[in-house]
Amino acid sequence: MMRRPGTMLATTLLVAGSLGLPGLAALPGIPGVPGVPATLFSLQAQQEPPPPLAPRPIEFPAFERFTLPNGIEVVILEYGTQPLASIRLYQRGGGSLAPADRAGLGDLAATLLTRGTTTRSAVEISEAIEGVGGSLSSGSGPDFLNVSATVLTHHLEVAFELLADVARNASFPEAEVELARRQTLSGLQAQLGQPQAVAGRLFRRLVYGHDHPYGVSPTPESVSAITRDDLVQFRDRALQPEGALLLVAGAVERDRVLALAERHLGDWVGEPAAAPHLDAPAAPEQTRIHLVHRPGSVQSVILAGQPAVAGDDPDFAGIEVANRILGGGADSRLFRILREEKGWTYGAFSGVTRPVGTGVFQVSTEVRTPVTDSAVVEILHQMDRVGVEPISSEEMDAARNYLAGSFPLQLETASQVAGRLATTLLLGRQVEEVSRFPERIRAVTPADVQATGIRMMRPEQSVVVVVGDATQILEGLDAIAPVTLLDLQGEELDRSEVLSPLAEIVPWDASRLEEGVRRYELRFDGNPVGSATYRLERQGDAWVATTTVSPTMGGGQETVLVFDATDFTPRSLRQNQSAAGLELEVELEVVGGRIVGQANLPAQLGGARDVDHPLNELLFPGMDEFVMAASELAEGVRFRIPYLDVVQGQAITLDVRVIGREVVEVPAGSFDAWRVEVGTAQGTLTLFLRAEGPHVLVKQLFSGQPVTLELTGISPL
Repeated sequence: MMRRPGTMLATTLLVAGSLGLPGLAALPGIPGVPGVPATLFSLQAQQEPPPPLAPRPIEFPAFERFTLPNGIEVVILEYGTQPLASIRLYQRGGGSLAPADRAGLGDLAATLLTRGTTTRSAVEISEAIEGVGGSLSSGSGPDFLNVSATVLTHHLEVAFELLADVARNASFPEAEVELARRQTLSGLQAQLGQPQAVAGRLFRRLVYGHDHPYGVSPTPESVSAITRDDLVQFRDRALQPEGALLLVAGAVERDRVLALAERHLGDWVGEPAAAPHLDAPAAPEQTRIHLVHRPGSVQSVILAGQPAVAGDDPDFAGIEVANRILGGGADSRLFRILREEKGWTYGAFSGVTRPVGTGVFQVSTEVRTPVTDSAVVEILHQMDRVGVEPISSEEMDAARNYLAGSFPLQLETASQVAGRLATTLLLGRQVEEVSRFPERIRAVTPADVQATGIRMMRPEQSVVVVVGDATQILEGLDAIAPVTLLDLQGEELDRSEVLSPLAEIVPWDASRLEEGVRRYELRFDGNPVGSATYRLERQGDAWVATTTVSPTMGGGQETVLVFDATDFTPRSLRQNQSAAGLELEVELEVVGGRIVGQANLPAQLGGARDVDHPLNELLFPGMDEFVMAASELAEGVRFRIPYLDVVQGQAITLDVRVIGREVVEVPAGSFDAWRVEVGTAQGTLTLFLRAEGPHVLVKQLFSGQPVTLELTGISPL
């Protein structure tokens, strides 16, 4: 049983709209200003904007630095007039400290730091911080683990007490560990349905390599393998006072902060594990495109870039200006050319990461499928231009003025100032890098920008990742650079199988199906949220399949399919669905070799429409389940299933691949089953089909959702 838009048990519709206004010149006047014609307003709008004011000096707030006897560096930033205080404790110990087979350990540990200590439960921690109107959080990046709290100034001691407790005494209760693990696994499953996430994981792995800490991403296997002992050991290795940075900012008093730091953290002793060695990744020898096949995708996600510079690189001002010109904003070259001039995308951007080790330069965009190859060519061309063409004075002025002029907006609160300062100190940079930021930006020359382009934006040595429909874009990409074809899990695909014509598919034999009734339970994050009943009955020379889905929260779905009992030729489909106040009705039949009928969809999906489409060996939605049940399955078998997507109003192809065989436990019992992956435009669905024919569905995992469908019973008619 496959679920697509319009047949999901629980449907969420996100509708993006825009506000259309008539042109100003068409308005009869300015509302609220009698006697002022629109033409006058239009003429005023065309006047040249006033010249910018002369830049004023920006004085970075003063701060004090101390080191406690146990090795904690304390930075006190007395800033702001509001009675707020922000406390941040950083230590070198992020995800890069975790072994590859425990990828995700740093994030999971950070999640659990505030969920229970040896002195407080998770509820007690929440009640204590919320009781004073504050917040307490913890986080982990590639290089650092942190705990932070924000409170009103007169509750500063409560913040210090809680922060010290979670940093020193986190206990990782088993129940909280399992809850956080389930939440993490649900998030990883959701990423399979997000092409941007798929592209990002692959891009990092290709740039840094499989064994580099920055190139390793969490997987369901690595997260499932993490134990409570792993979490305790990670905390003890990563979170120790020696070398930690404690930054306190806001309307605070120096002497009080030092007294609280001594009281709650002064007797804490220990030093963290040695920081991991971070090799600088080598740039690729040549540009290669890695194409992730996402069948039916109407857009392509594109990432392109290469290793950049280390976090302590002294020339970061020049990098910021160069990046701003190329793709750092809505006035950049990439945004202007790809969106405004070409109309290929809603946005195109570039950025440079700045970790402790080597960062990454990356261009990202999402374009319409037909222009994928053109967009890749344009991106590489614009990268090349930065290093080989002189930068105009207009672009230089615009980039420098924006970066320097917007800097004061990043210093409006004590928390913002603390964040800028913390990044500088953690990377081992001189404080002047942030305190004199506008001056450093304005000193960047066109030659500096070109040097950055030559050094960091190398179109001839780039990693390019594209996530899209390979059947539509592979040929065009082949003309640009060598292409490696991958599936959504990053495994290499045989292009001959992906591109094989549908005519090569052997006919399916519907006579292999059997009458019967199957019952299922739908679970969300392990909790029951609905049930479904499937009934298949032979009526003369046709099969009649009736499906009833009943969510616990109301609404539901009923589908009646009729198709030929020998060759699967569809005859009719009737479907009614209601969810969240929305109604969907579809009635189709095959007449004279054409699919005709009516689809009454919610307005967000296009409203009512007539259906008239050539049959051309297409199936109706929902028939894919029966095709797989009647197929001859074996490990490595691959085939395609073409069907009519009623919501999109077009033919769609599912890519089916049999991965292997395994035993699956469901409420109905234990089954020897084929594990089958089905590629769709929404991601990869994982099905477990009974090994014995007909291969009825035993269990299904839904792409991009923490949802499972499990067989609870099967019986004859």
